[in-house]
Amino acid sequence: GSIMGSGGMVVLDETTCMVDVAKYFLSFTQEESCGKCVPCRLGTRQMLEILTRITQGEGREEYIDTLLTIAKTVKECSLCGLGQTCPNPVLTTLQYFRDEYEAHIREKKCPAAVCDALMISPCQHTCPVGINVPKYVAQIADGEYLEAVNTIRERNPFPAICGRICHHPCEGRCRRGELDESVAIRALKRFAADWYFDHISELPALEPFPQIHSQKVAVVGAGPTGLSCAYFLAQMGYPATVFEALPIGGGMLSVAIPDFRLPREVIEKEIDHIARRGVEIKYDTPVNVNFTIEDIRNSGFEAVFIAAGAQRSQNIGIPGELEDIEGFYYGLRFLRDVKVGKAIQIGRRVAVIGGGNVALDSSRTALRLGAEHVSIFYRRSREEMPITEVEYDETLAEGVQVDFLVSPTRLVSDDWKVTGLQCVHMKLGEPDASGRRRPIPIPGSEFFAPADNVIAAVGQAPDLTFLPADSALERTRWERLAVDENRLVTNVPGVFAGGDFVSGPGMVIEAIAAGRRGAIAIDKYLRGDTSRVEIYDLKPSIIEETITKEEEASWEPRFRPEIPHLPIQERKGSFKEIELGFSEEEARQEAKRCLRCDLEK
Repeated sequence: GSIMGSGGMVVLDETTCMVDVAKYFLSFTQEESCGKCVPCRLGTRQMLEILTRITQGEGREEYIDTLLTIAKTVKECSLCGLGQTCPNPVLTTLQYFRDEYEAHIREKKCPAAVCDALMISPCQHTCPVGINVPKYVAQIADGEYLEAVNTIRERNPFPAICGRICHHPCEGRCRRGELDESVAIRALKRFAADWYFDHISELPALEPFPQIHSQKVAVVGAGPTGLSCAYFLAQMGYPATVFEALPIGGGMLSVAIPDFRLPREVIEKEIDHIARRGVEIKYDTPVNVNFTIEDIRNSGFEAVFIAAGAQRSQNIGIPGELEDIEGFYYGLRFLRDVKVGKAIQIGRRVAVIGGGNVALDSSRTALRLGAEHVSIFYRRSREEMPITEVEYDETLAEGVQVDFLVSPTRLVSDDWKVTGLQCVHMKLGEPDASGRRRPIPIPGSEFFAPADNVIAAVGQAPDLTFLPADSALERTRWERLAVDENRLVTNVPGVFAGGDFVSGPGMVIEAIAAGRRGAIAIDKYLRGDTSRVEIYDLKPSIIEETITKEEEASWEPRFRPEIPHLPIQERKGSFKEIELGFSEEEARQEAKRCLRCDLEK
């Protein structure tokens, strides 16, 4: 992607917008071009104009093909090295980062949160559900806690849950972090939600959303995706009914995330709020071969949204891996059994295989059940672990040992009882399809790791066994439902699917976003609108000033307060919640650190 004569080097990372980079280099070309040949003089100007439109939210689908055509023409027909190389940034960014161009054009989204014309603020733009973060942070700063919760719930019906376990991508793009530290957005969300539930008896009684449509919609699965879809459908005025196989709602939130991270009573309060807004939830009502999607459609529902989650544990795929062996568990089953109070025999030494949240939660749970030594074996490095820094640090602080670049090769047992793992050390090779460097075994580095229990937490996948064998729903080669990525519709009219059930396991805020997209898509379908689902926010034309000029001029480095946590010594053998949250004073002071990027003209 280099240009002759540019005289510099640009270092790129995830905070770099590749469309903006191509535009930057073409701007340089405009200054350096001699203008003697038409391809360079006019072609680069046309490409720059198109890229400018794209970064300003005015892009069209056909612009990508137009850029490719112009770039190739300029490259082949220019008379000098500058003209022959100036299209390279456009060609290479389109080749390797076409999805970023498509996000700018189709979703009006800049993944790097760089293009100001496309966003209100970087934090809101990066949030998968687009919560108006600056607004609710300002409301907390002003002591308007109920208003703050209402602002959050415009896009997210789970403020108390996300205030505890969201991976908060918004904080990674917070511009306050360029000055000192990013605003503690997740913790502020939790404060507002906790305040709401602590004062709910003093607040006006909740009323169901008014029903303005007669078409009934069914949702399969009461996890975060399904409940979010039903909530937003109810918000739009549709009667929504959720069918849940278990006697409780929440999906993986309820049966897999330990209480020390997410107490059960918090989930119950959030679901109760959704039910009070008019969503009907039918528990102990599994959808299966005896009660099918077709049966639901035939009982008066004009649309169905399937959000059955990803609840099937994936096998490790090594010799000796048998679920009947005493002391061997799959991560989800282990966490679920603990949550429902099932007796589990945990020995002195526990080995956990994997590097995601389920692996970390399993290791910390094993310690609380009495294990003396818990090791996590992960075949990649720390950089590849799909977890937040906070969760990793907390895991280490509690005494879990993490062994990187180690992969199990055999589950060893004696008389149907686990005795340990045969393992091998790894090194990182070239990147694989996921973009992460592929782990490669190191010959001669094999070793034996003794263990009384082995917990496999290497991933989850959707379970489609509840669908009849003759179901008309089309599947992919990965045994997932085939859906339109934008509208979430299946090959069967009126049947939609989304969340982990389609994409595989993800973060809770992404599940909520999928539910909201599903609700918007179903609303369009029921209104006879077959166009693309467009979910984006335009900058307001009138902005209410909430900061005085004196306050704006007084910005100086001020670091975020430490979020209080339960002391390490009090966690042993206890499932009490670890993170304790801000006090009112701490929350208001932290909220005042917000730079209000949304007020930029």
